[in-house]
Amino acid sequence: MGKLILVRHGQTDMNKDQLYYGKIDVPINEVGREQARKACENLINLKIDYDKIYSSNQIRAYETATIVNYKNIEIEKNEKIQEMNFGIFEGLNYKDVMEKFPEEMELLKKDWKTYSYITGESPFQLQKRVVEFLNSIDKSKNNLVVTHWGVICSLLSWLFSNELDGYWKFQVENGGIVVINFVDNDYPVLCGFNIGV
Repeated sequence: MGKLILVRHGQTDMNKDQLYYGKIDVPINEVGREQARKACENLINLKIDYDKIYSSNQIRAYETATIVNYKNIEIEKNEKIQEMNFGIFEGLNYKDVMEKFPEEMELLKKDWKTYSYITGESPFQLQKRVVEFLNSIDKSKNNLVVTHWGVICSLLSWLFSNELDGYWKFQVENGGIVVINFVDNDYPVLCGFNIGV
């Protein structure tokens, strides 16, 4: 039985400021570094072992991965587990988006699953690449994956609901750990959520 251990990256200043950002590549802040250190301690104290560690190739995830990687094994970067690209919304807060792009917000509200952010991507496209990543890893091993909110929620929704139906039903905190056991290397069982936060 293998495990999928998901860790959301530590806080960034853009998280703190509640801005839309996915593609924008920003580092974690001091709070985020502390969250990553705490996640590392939790992995050690709870004896959560891993055979491989993967990270989004975005700096906030990779910085977090280097802190939580208590085994000091090679971190494999993978662009399929990058955060969703919010396109023209990147770097803006909700109020700014409503003022600058009211028509786009209406389209988003009507069909959020397939709405493709201009110059970005849709949640459906995000989930497609995330599932490709999931299908590429050896589920008989313990895989530690340091990534983003959208990626984690896409995976959880895919595994425990119908495609994107559960996407908004999970609140994964910065530095939060999610553990999924794969029984017989195929059947997912959610064993831990937001561990340590």
